Parts: sequence; structure tokens; C-alpha cells
Amino acid sequence: MFEKAYPAVDPTTPMLSVLPLLRFHEIDVLPLSFDAGRRQKGVSGFSCLARLMKVRPEEVASLLKQPCEVVSEPLAIIRADSSLSSLLNMFQRRRYGFARVVESKGAGALLTLPDVLGLYQDGTLRSSLRLDDVGSNAFSMPSKSTIREVLGEMLDRRIRRVFVSRTRGFIWDRSIIEHLFSPAVLARMTHRGFGDLLEMPVSGIGTITAKEARGRMQLREAAALLKAEPGQCLVFNGKVVTPWDLVMTPWKKGELKVVSS
Repeated sequence: MFEKAYPAVDPTTPMLSVLPLLRFHEIDVLPLSFDAGRRQKGVSGFSCLARLMKVRPEEVASLLKQPCEVVSEPLAIIRADSSLSSLLNMFQRRRYGFARVVESKGAGALLTLPDVLGLYQDGTLRSSLRLDDVGSNAFSMPSKSTIREVLGEMLDRRIRRVFVSRTRGFIWDRSIIEHLFSPAVLARMTHRGFGDLLEMPVSGIGTITAKEARGRMQLREAAALLKAEPGQCLVFNGKVVTPWDLVMTPWKKGELKVVSS
């Protein structure tokens, strides 16, 4: 049910070759291919951006030539015969919505939070809560804020979406990756050097218009909306609801029923 055709990347592959894959909305993390017995690792948008924040502008070109393993991080591991409850507990503990599913022979697949969202539709997940119960205050920053400032807040707060003040739109970690590592920006870097693009205002990044919702919308209906459009979120009365909120907030509150696993 959960298996996806996520490519397993050779850990020696240069960063410059891996980043275009992470620009696809449906890919949250790229697992690295290791020999049996080695700890499972993956490259995510957050792991790349966190490393980028730590290097000087003149070091970026060198970073892009390095093996992608340098920006990888350990993946959560769960066995294929584990319960759904075990998976959700792992998501809550790690604060990441993806895990490597490992069979007894060592072969693995990737399971992500959007996969779990789909379980609302077949009745495996049920909750009497509504959007009003799981929404949080939308976090926004001025359009003049720099990419570095926005990234700093994302990493500190462990959030993927930041709204741009006085607009109905938001940017997320994927927006920043798409902008910084687009062909146009990479070409500019080749000719003029990377400069300090992280000091550019986020007004240069295209925003995504959030979907309007009703506070009394059932979680099952909201899950269907977000599963159909990766990266989206729902807004109502200054509140925001993300895929994480639809699954992990009711789970943490003890208000999510797992009918089967």
C-alpha cells in the first residue's frame, strides 16, 4: 500500500545532480543506497538547506560538487510488519513525516506522511476533530525578509511553510530549493559567483496561494484536499492546517482512531 518508486541515490553522487530531484513536489526525501548493515540515510530539502546555511557564499560552488552523503541524515527505520500506531509514534518522536520501511531481507521502501493521509479515505483513520481543533496560528514574515532569515525561522521552528505578510501566499522549503537551484540561478552562479543569494529578499520567490477552508470541516475531507495537492495547506480565520496537523495533532491528543493497521 505504501511503497513508492522513490529513487535510491548513490551516496557518492554530486549534490548538483541530486538537487534537481528534490525540486519535484512529490519527493520529500531521497534515500541513499548503502550496502547491507550500514545505517540508512537520506537527503531531504531540510538537510540541504540546513547545510547551506552553514557555508560561506564562496564555498557553495564547492559544496555542490561534493558527494550528497555530506548533507544526508539518518532515516527513521520501521519494519514492514510493524503497526500503523508504531509508525505514528515514530513520526512524533522524530518530528519527520517519513521513514524507511525495511523487510527482513533488508530491502526497503519509503513511507511518508501523504501516504498516511490517504488512510482517512478508506476509514483506517478516523477522528471526530475538525479543522478548528488542529489549526495553528499562521506564521508570516515581511516580503523584505531575506531568504536567510526565513530559512532560519523554518529550521528553528521546524516548519515548512512561511506566509508572506500582506499576501495570501506562502513559500515552503521546496520553493526555496526551486529558486536557489533553478537553472537560471545556477547559470548566474557559474558566471558571477554565488554571491550571497541568501541575503536576497523572499519577494523574489513566487508564493503559493493557500487553499481556503471552513473551520468546521471534517479532517477526512481536509485530508483528501491536501493529499491531492502536495505542498498545499489550508487556511481559515488566520489559522493554518498542514498534512502534519491532520495526522499528528489528533494523534498526539489521543483523538485519532486507527481502525486497522
